[in-house]
Amino acid sequence: MTPTRSARRPAAVRRILATAVATALAGGLVTTTSVDAVTAAPAPASVVVPPGSTSGEPLAFRVDPGLAPPRLPIDPVGRLGTDRELGVVAGPDGSPAGLVLDEVMVRVADQAELDAFLTRWGGQVLDSFAPDGQGQDHLVRVDADRADPARLVDDLRAAEPGQSGTYRVGDERALRLLALAAAEWRAGTELVLDWLVEPTGIADGEVYEAPDITNNVFDWMFMEYGGAMDIGVAPAWQLLEAKGKLTKQVKYLVQDGGFQSNPDFPNKVSLHSVQWGETNTNDCTGGTPCPWHATDVVLAAMGRVDNGYGTAGPAGPVVDELVAVRNGIDYWTVLRRLEKAAEASHPDVVNLSFTRDVNLGKSWASKWTDRRMKHVRDTGALIVSSAGNDTANVDGDTLYVPCESTHVMCVGGMKTDATVGNKSNFGTSDLTTSVEIYGPVCVMGLKDPGNPAVNETHSQFCGTSAAAPFVGGVAALVMAADPSLTAAQVRDILNDTANVGGLGAKVTGSQRRVNALAAVAKALGVKVDKPAVSISAPTTGQHVGVGQSVDLWGTATDFLGKQLPITWISSRDGVLGHESQTFVPSLSAGAHVITAKATDGLGRTGSATVTVTVVDSPTTAAIISPPVGLTLAPGQSVSLVGTSHDPDAFGPVPDAEASWTVRRGGTVVHQQTGHQALLPAGKVTAGSYTATFTAGGASAQRSFTVTALLAGQNRPTATITKPAAALNLSAIDGKPKTVAFAGTATDVEDGAVAGTRYRWTAYGDGGVKKVLCQGSAVPTGGPVDDIVLPKSCASFSGELGLSKGNVTTWSVWLEVFDSTGLVGVDSVPVQIQVATP
Repeated sequence: MTPTRSARRPAAVRRILATAVATALAGGLVTTTSVDAVTAAPAPASVVVPPGSTSGEPLAFRVDPGLAPPRLPIDPVGRLGTDRELGVVAGPDGSPAGLVLDEVMVRVADQAELDAFLTRWGGQVLDSFAPDGQGQDHLVRVDADRADPARLVDDLRAAEPGQSGTYRVGDERALRLLALAAAEWRAGTELVLDWLVEPTGIADGEVYEAPDITNNVFDWMFMEYGGAMDIGVAPAWQLLEAKGKLTKQVKYLVQDGGFQSNPDFPNKVSLHSVQWGETNTNDCTGGTPCPWHATDVVLAAMGRVDNGYGTAGPAGPVVDELVAVRNGIDYWTVLRRLEKAAEASHPDVVNLSFTRDVNLGKSWASKWTDRRMKHVRDTGALIVSSAGNDTANVDGDTLYVPCESTHVMCVGGMKTDATVGNKSNFGTSDLTTSVEIYGPVCVMGLKDPGNPAVNETHSQFCGTSAAAPFVGGVAALVMAADPSLTAAQVRDILNDTANVGGLGAKVTGSQRRVNALAAVAKALGVKVDKPAVSISAPTTGQHVGVGQSVDLWGTATDFLGKQLPITWISSRDGVLGHESQTFVPSLSAGAHVITAKATDGLGRTGSATVTVTVVDSPTTAAIISPPVGLTLAPGQSVSLVGTSHDPDAFGPVPDAEASWTVRRGGTVVHQQTGHQALLPAGKVTAGSYTATFTAGGASAQRSFTVTALLAGQNRPTATITKPAAALNLSAIDGKPKTVAFAGTATDVEDGAVAGTRYRWTAYGDGGVKKVLCQGSAVPTGGPVDDIVLPKSCASFSGELGLSKGNVTTWSVWLEVFDSTGLVGVDSVPVQIQVATP
């Protein structure tokens, strides 16, 4: 981070600035219009910022001593422990949010970055998550007095340009903590404030005109088949039982506060930082006490069925073990405990019935939550989270965590008429970061969860804290139907089989309402009235090359047999097409889950998936020149010609990715980039050489020898005059190309060397060798005929053929022999490319 300007000012200027800040704090309002300006706008302590601030209002922060922080016990944290204190921030809408003072959660790439942060803010690491491949998350106690409140507004505007309205803080410590955070956000530091979380129950419930509650679970509105909600948990149990799947086999983790064991709990329970009978330390939505929130959540998910006690939850017949995890009240503690418990127990379902709305540092809070949720998800769990009970659109300006993490299935609440719950949060976009599915906002609950001896159920447990565990319970039924399903597949089944629509006009995002019967039927392979989708191409496990087109062929029919269009989606590249038979020119490298989705006229969706891997096939490299077995005299340049083939690109790798290294003995004497290079004559001295050609990760080697001349010996000098430089030709008809060649040679003793002593040889890929012309006086080592017809190779035309690829490369060498048998050489590369007519 770049130090703030105030940290570099002269002492006199800092004293003036400090006086201005003190005046502003005393007056209660801090605003800035530039980095160096502080405006004091005195306001009486009784002034309260009205709710409903609009985006057109200027951004400001005010210290309001009347804004009291939460009075809650907060756990010590990490290996060192600490006396932790709470502060409070109220946003432009007037809603207060608690946070831990003098602490921040910071993400660093390495130790140097962490040390720099600790130095800037006098920091001390209190606790840390395990590092991953990109960095590590730490909880750090900071010296917020080092922060400059006068810069808060400008820093926050720079980091989050959309901020506006007046924020209130309970004291100067909270103000300085925000100033520290804004300074780091502006500098690009991934930093999150440690906000307090809130259980999402509504103890007072909502008023409904519900039917009489009977002892028959099959008649409960949120369990029955048909009706407005049409969830069908009870017949899903029957279907599982008929298939022999209604057995205890699922592990379900609930993180919450207020666990009190009773006969409706599973027989097997593992406790993590939990003590039976310890009440929840935090209030629920609206400040309503909910001391046994965790007990209500457990029963909503997995209350035991047909045991003559209490209530019943969807997963009651299939949960083998409850993993009970204490929540804590601050975000760091909650997710630290969650991740440890998930890694230790590897649950099938994780239930998070709490929320936190974030208005400051939203992008960092979102990224941090996604990372931590991914760690939990990677233990194999499907994570369900309550959407919250603020009647809010989670796709608006406020961030709701953990609901808006893409790794979390966020659950909203619906009333008995299947419309969205009066207080439930909702979504206006159909994304995995929005409210994804809806469950019942009220379920049956124990009248007195803290007293297991009171077996009365004429009470409702309401809020999205009920909807999330209910949907998690349905997920557990699906897992029981097919234990081989992954959490991601279960999530898809819940979405694909959901009832669609009916939630109300304001819910313009996902309209999915959980359908237990359809979900279980799909997992069992039982036909249900939703589109049946199959994929014939590509096939699962198929490997294709980079740049290769992929056929997308499938069929989709609704329950009437009508053909439906398919939308193709790649887990890496997004939407690929909208037809039953189409193709994509190419897919990005890596593993793709290709999903084919089809929706019928009633909004019901079916899908099928295959896994396709796009591979980057290995490049091949070969050397054409120097030719095999080359021996030459010193002082002659050596042509270096290599070829490469990238099967994914259907041609050679770029010249920038090809290179030559020539060694004499073990010493590097020459390096050059490109397929074609030249070892200069001045570097060619007596010795043994190795030329290494590297292209796109592949390499080839070729050895040659330079033999010293005896004293008084002089080799002839050969020069190719046609073609005088590297030649590039095009071939349209696929026939060999005729090329004109010419050369000259001189020798110290012989003078001009006649063409009868010339030999031209072409070397091609794959070890191809072709003598193009050999003069009649070239020594061959064989018997000498009495009569030799003169033949000169000083100039001639020769044919060079084509290889199988689009590009054929030849290296043509001219050898000139003097009267004593010494040889001089020259060479030229010729490349022929097949042109498309």
